[in-house]
Amino acid sequence: MNIYSLPAIISFTVNFSIWLIILLDNPKSSVNRAFSIFVFSFALWNVSEIIILNSANAESALFAAQILYRIIFLTPALFVITAYFFPKNFHPFTKRISFFVILFAIPVILLALSFPNFQLKLIPIEEFQKTYYYEFNYKGDVKFILLLLCALTYVVWGTTVLILKISKLRTVRQKNQTKFLLTGILSIFILYILINLLRTVLEQTVSYYFLATILTFLISLFFLLALVKYKIFNITRLIKGGITYSILSSIVLAVYFIIIHGLSKSLENFFRIDSNIINALIILLLFFFILPLERKLQTLIDKIIKRDIVKYRHNFYKLSRSLLNYYEPETFFKKINDFLEYNFNSAKIYTFVIDKDEERFIELKNSTVSISFKKDDWFVRQIIRYKRAVELYELRHHQIAAEQLEYLKEKDIRVILPLIFENKLATIIMLSAKKFKVDYSEEELERLSIFANEIAIAYQRNKIIEDLQERTKERFRLEKLAALGELTAGVAHEIRNPLNTISVAAETMLKKKISDEDQKDLQNYILEEAKRLEHILQDFLSFSKPRTAVIEDVNLQELFDRVIIALQARNDNDFIIRREIKLSKDYISSNKELLFQILLNLGINAIEAIEQRCREFPDFECDKGLIILKVFENEENIIISVSDNGTGIKPENTDSVFNPFFTTKETGTGLGLSIVHILVESLNGRIKLNSWLGKTEFSLLFKKNY
Repeated sequence: MNIYSLPAIISFTVNFSIWLIILLDNPKSSVNRAFSIFVFSFALWNVSEIIILNSANAESALFAAQILYRIIFLTPALFVITAYFFPKNFHPFTKRISFFVILFAIPVILLALSFPNFQLKLIPIEEFQKTYYYEFNYKGDVKFILLLLCALTYVVWGTTVLILKISKLRTVRQKNQTKFLLTGILSIFILYILINLLRTVLEQTVSYYFLATILTFLISLFFLLALVKYKIFNITRLIKGGITYSILSSIVLAVYFIIIHGLSKSLENFFRIDSNIINALIILLLFFFILPLERKLQTLIDKIIKRDIVKYRHNFYKLSRSLLNYYEPETFFKKINDFLEYNFNSAKIYTFVIDKDEERFIELKNSTVSISFKKDDWFVRQIIRYKRAVELYELRHHQIAAEQLEYLKEKDIRVILPLIFENKLATIIMLSAKKFKVDYSEEELERLSIFANEIAIAYQRNKIIEDLQERTKERFRLEKLAALGELTAGVAHEIRNPLNTISVAAETMLKKKISDEDQKDLQNYILEEAKRLEHILQDFLSFSKPRTAVIEDVNLQELFDRVIIALQARNDNDFIIRREIKLSKDYISSNKELLFQILLNLGINAIEAIEQRCREFPDFECDKGLIILKVFENEENIIISVSDNGTGIKPENTDSVFNPFFTTKETGTGLGLSIVHILVESLNGRIKLNSWLGKTEFSLLFKKNY
């Protein structure tokens, strides 16, 4: 082999690998078969050139040239087949065997008539002994002219098919692939003609050879680019292996011809050993050298091919983590739109959400916009039917409402992304054209479809949380209304009795002649009931408008002294009132007045509970009544408790004692413990109750760090 065959060998390894990749992707697909045969014809072209350049004699080179001659004039027919089948076939007649027979009949007949006088001749390359290249012999032979016209006609035929097909294709991917194939084939054809025309003005044969081999290499690069960049076939796994194989094969061949071939020749001359043995040993060493290089190269290829995918997955992972939290719809979709703009380069994102009546979709950021999409519109029904990212031109424009179509075109909408959960459309996201006016690729559309499914689930979860919050708010509102009703009923009940007493007393004084003593008694009743109303009003105001807690240092010794003095003034039975202070310091951070009111109310309740036990239980001696004010601490809290040995609170009432107007006393308002509960909360504390016959204890718990 000589160094001139290196470009042809490299081109062959690439084209042969691509042929295998496309064929193995889906051997049953007519598109794959047609395109793989088209690529394989160029691989055979490369093989013929390799044989010509490495033939031992002119006869072998001429035989390979005749094979090449046939391939050159049959390739346009293969191009026509590829043009019809790729990427989608719209012509049923191309599936008939008669189509293929007629298509190949003309060039085959013309080639048969030309045998054996093919218009092809061999040219020796002077730099190498017994090395030949080929060129066409342009003479006025009718059969050759007909072959040229046939080839030109087929190229124009295939080109026309591709051009007409573009308008019929529905997806961006198919349109881009067809345009790329059309541009590439025409460029190859034009370059081939130019190179052959330049042959007449080139002085050296080797110059023409280099131009021809460059074209061969460009053809290989064209097919390689078609797979990697334009993804003519979605075969990432096979592509990686095929590309790795092709590149490594090329490296091996380059190393062999540039270094190894010269080295083996030197060793052969020095040691007088058969060069084939040396070549075999060197190739074996190269094989072990290439193995680690292959892994490195494969990793590099993965990074190049999957660079966008890795970036997208990383960003999507961060978005998914973020959307685990609840967000308001505006914030939720802002995150979605920012993600789409960054990862898909969309110039503008429009989001349409279902309105409150669930009848139409309106734009989220601009609810006053005139355009909307009703649930029964054809446009909405179609995107639900697709259940994926839909390109606008995939939809039949004449069936979209005129004002909707005008809006879509005005905003330059390219992709519609429906968020569907359990066959119900929740949101419509529309992506405008990209910032750099590049079409959305098929891979991006697939990503968007998967993205829509994931975001639909996240949005549904967001909606569930939102509904729960709305229900909680509604329940809280109803509870407030119920509490207000209960409060109103309690106030009315408490006021009604004193008012009735006052009313009866006043009517008696007006209608009847009564003694001065009775009149004085009635006046006292009126005064007492008025004071009772004042007391009810005061308790109600304390309940509804508790005072703001100003935190200060409170000396517990002084506070307990003050509370005990106040309780002793109400202690007609001389119950024992005791205090216990077990703290590391004499003061706590709280509010002195509010804490005094809390302890006083609890102390008064304790006195009344012991008095009730004295009345209801004759065996209980009143002088044994005991009230304990106690303060102590644990690891977390400072605990202040008020306990007594009165009647206790019945178990069925323990959950209700803090409710407004709940009371078991004949003269109570039922607001005392409610006020205590509110005041404790205003001090950032909480209150606990333990009670049974002979023991009731209210405990106030305050955090130490408060």
